[in-house]
Order: sequence, then C-alpha cells, then structure tokens
Amino acid sequence: MKEKTIKSETIFNGKVIDVYRDQVELENGMKSIREVVHNDGGVCVLALTQDKKIVLVKQFRYPSKEELYELPGGRKEEHESLVETGKRELKAETGYVSEDVSYFGCLYPTVAYCDEVIHIVLAKNCCFERQCLDEGEFVDVELFTLEELKEMILNHKIKDGKTLVGLLKYFAFYEN
Repeated sequence: MKEKTIKSETIFNGKVIDVYRDQVELENGMKSIREVVHNDGGVCVLALTQDKKIVLVKQFRYPSKEELYELPGGRKEEHESLVETGKRELKAETGYVSEDVSYFGCLYPTVAYCDEVIHIVLAKNCCFERQCLDEGEFVDVELFTLEELKEMILNHKIKDGKTLVGLLKYFAFYEN
C-alpha cells in the first residue's frame, strides 16, 4: 500500500515550514494530488522532579489564540542527539536539569498533511537551576502531580497533542 511520487512542486519555503504539492500515483494506477507541510520536527521532554511532579510550560500559541499547557521542547540542532536536545530545551525553557534522560518514543502529530515527527525524551530526578529563555520567548513553568494531570486531561485543560501522548504513555508505562 504505497503511493508513488511522480512530481513534487515547492509552494512555499518558510522559516518553520515548507509546503509542497505532489502528484502521486495510487495503488490502482490513478493519479492524485497530495499537499504536504514539511517541518523538521523536534523533541519534547517529559520531566519529573525529584518529588515526582511533572514540569509543564504554559505559553500563548498564536495559531490557536490561547495559552496552552505543554511539555517543554524545541527543535533539534544538527549536531545534537535527541537526548542532548531534550536536555538543552528543558534547561532553557524551564530551568530544570537532569542527568537521567532517556529516549521515550515518537509521534506523528498531523499525519494527513504534515511529515513532522516529534520525539519524546524522559527526564527523571530533575532539579531547578536557572531558566534561560530565548529572546522573545515567554513561558510560565508549572509543576503538577500525576493526579492533577489526569484531571486536567479529563477536563480538557491539556489540549496539546504531544503533551497528551507523552503523559498518557507515561501513565500506561509506569502505572502498569
């Protein structure tokens, strides 16, 4: 079950995304068009403090026009491993650091039209040092218990896909 790319046309090149219009051949030989948003993806961090609270950031997101709770994270630099990116982004956005960081999986946030992959790393025993936000970045850092997070999920207070996937995976992995 594959589609063969016949032709690809660049529609837009931006700082964060590129957009392509591809002509494809379907399994049955018919032709169709696929519009694809390309994003280099990134890394998010499910960070647990030494007293087992989970670190979230709350920030305004322009596309949704609201403040959202999210796992901290960001774009991977070319020279970094996924774990190194997670450590860097965790410290920059939240001020928390950990030496107990491991890969925790990945997700495709929008499979219908975007090729973005977000990798999740798990950081345990985090302790606070100092937040180092980028210029023009505004985030609030909040700590939550697992029970508080479950309530927030059930009450639609957490809407971000990567955060939902990371938390639900953590609940499934560590509570069974």
